[in-house]
Amino acid sequence: MRMAAMLVVGAALASPFLLPASAHAQGEVGVVDGVAVRFYAADMGGPSRPRFIMQRLLAFEARIQAKVEDTDARSYQDRHVRAAIEHHISEELLASLPLERGVDDAELARVGLELRTGLVQRIGGENALKAVAEAERISDAEVAAFFRRHARAAIYVERAVLPILYPSEEQLRDVYRTAAHPYKSQKFEEARIAFSHWYVDERLRAAETAFLQGARSRVKIAVTK
Repeated sequence: MRMAAMLVVGAALASPFLLPASAHAQGEVGVVDGVAVRFYAADMGGPSRPRFIMQRLLAFEARIQAKVEDTDARSYQDRHVRAAIEHHISEELLASLPLERGVDDAELARVGLELRTGLVQRIGGENALKAVAEAERISDAEVAAFFRRHARAAIYVERAVLPILYPSEEQLRDVYRTAAHPYKSQKFEEARIAFSHWYVDERLRAAETAFLQGARSRVKIAVTK
């Protein structure tokens, strides 16, 4: 594999590439992995402290992206890989930013559980998450780390950008009535919990996308081919 030239976020994502699971796991005991993406930003220490996205993890996250769009998806496409890269980088950036008040383990666990519940709901259940993880040889510890990063980024957004994790009843009812969503055929009272998780997930994804757009000039990546 060769390392592509260092490019501003977004530009490097134009070239299509897929990460088949068969290329990541070999044999019954060991798992072969490699670097899929290298990136850095001044917020995280600059070029002397790059971060990496490994092939297996990127494939796992791309499968998640595909399942969010279509719970019946069996695999993923280039656009899902590009979305997964952007999503991962935005969360790494957000999770690395300092907060006036630290995040304790209890809060991280609580928010992580809420976000996991919402994501699992969107992709078809815990068995679907397990199947996606198994397809890329992702361990339970790696899945837990994925949700910890997700939670830490969400907490930063909640505290420093805009309140997003705890929508009011009025907000939920207003959006339920006026926006397009998967629960239109149900009464609000019946769908409230599931809709709330969906709404938080949608807002968080939008906030992370907007954050990365604003950080484009500060973040650079290299994609391995």
